[in-house]
Amino acid sequence: MNSKQSSSLRKSQWIVLLIVFLSTLIGYIARMSVSVALKSISQSFNWTTSEEGSLGGILLGIFLVSYGISNIFLSPSIDKIGAKKVLSISILSWSLTLVLASIFGHLYPMLLLSRVLLGLSQGVLFPVANKITASWFSESKRAFATTVFLSSGPIGSLLTPLIVVPIIVKSSWQVSFYFISILGIVLIPFVVYFIKDNPTEQEQRKKDLNIQSNMKTLLFNREFQILLVGFITACIIWWGVSLWLPTYFLNAQGLTANEMSYATTLSYVGAIAGMIFASSISEVTKNRKNIIVSGLVSAGILILLLTLLHIQSKTIAVLMFFLIFFTGQMLPPIFFTIMQTRISIQLVGTATGLMNGLGNGFGTMGPVLIGFIIALTGSYPLGLAFVGVLALIGGVIFLLFYKETDKLFI
Repeated sequence: MNSKQSSSLRKSQWIVLLIVFLSTLIGYIARMSVSVALKSISQSFNWTTSEEGSLGGILLGIFLVSYGISNIFLSPSIDKIGAKKVLSISILSWSLTLVLASIFGHLYPMLLLSRVLLGLSQGVLFPVANKITASWFSESKRAFATTVFLSSGPIGSLLTPLIVVPIIVKSSWQVSFYFISILGIVLIPFVVYFIKDNPTEQEQRKKDLNIQSNMKTLLFNREFQILLVGFITACIIWWGVSLWLPTYFLNAQGLTANEMSYATTLSYVGAIAGMIFASSISEVTKNRKNIIVSGLVSAGILILLLTLLHIQSKTIAVLMFFLIFFTGQMLPPIFFTIMQTRISIQLVGTATGLMNGLGNGFGTMGPVLIGFIIALTGSYPLGLAFVGVLALIGGVIFLLFYKETDKLFI
């Protein structure tokens, strides 16, 4: 390959990565919009605190059930028909789902349905991103590229309150959903035009891949099982804390809507910093196990300190959440990089979907159980303490049973 071809390839790589980043960014804004709008939704339904805990928890958690199902059963389509088609269909589907929620959101069953459909349409997003990264970037650049598209999660969560809250204040939560759906629809032509299937990927799709057999092999692999335990725990931390964060700031700490938006933003800045820090350490030390254990245990300790010490200072609480998000988000780039290095390239989409699906599927325990604990006790700190205990247990299990090696899972 001459210098001109090499330069053209590098340009194509970064354009593709930018499109992937924007896709997952807007997708995250879409999924987090209900969390930020929950207080407004609760008021529109005239829910009590108990109803907000139980019905709101179901509303937040049911997304993860369909999201997990989509990861497992729809992600193989990435390896079969290609990332470009799957990504385009995904964005169009969840954009239309937000329109559905806006029109029929005054009916709780329809609002639940929209969350189910949102999960089904978004389940392939990160498997698509991981497939594209593994296909287009050399191993030396994958950690950085992975951090870029994964950072769209906390960045999207960071931007969501800054986008949604002002729209709700000036109009309604339904209008904020319309606005986000427009962002998704506008992105689709860029996906279609700029993302081209890698020639290597096209050749791989011609092969007759036994997806069912490969998934079974992975599920019975002991190291993959331990990896799943760690990733499930990381998902419980992320979804349990992030989805209830705005409501916790409003109800438990007594922040105003504007204060909540900025406090939430600072938490997600911590998440981004944690991802960058972990990726940098991983590239230098190559010791990914210790990073995962450190992230799980540290996040668990910080959550328990925040909740069991009954910290009343708003400033200290906000700083504690900054650290919780920093340590908790050290984990995703490491798990996804492990998938790129320990899974054969033609199965990265399927395998990532399996890990992400099971992780986020079981991750529903986070927001749902927090919601029911709040409903039973009326205490937001007790709900979060449950997540802290699970984080410590997950860290200990990963420390004792996961063996770091370069051997492929499959």
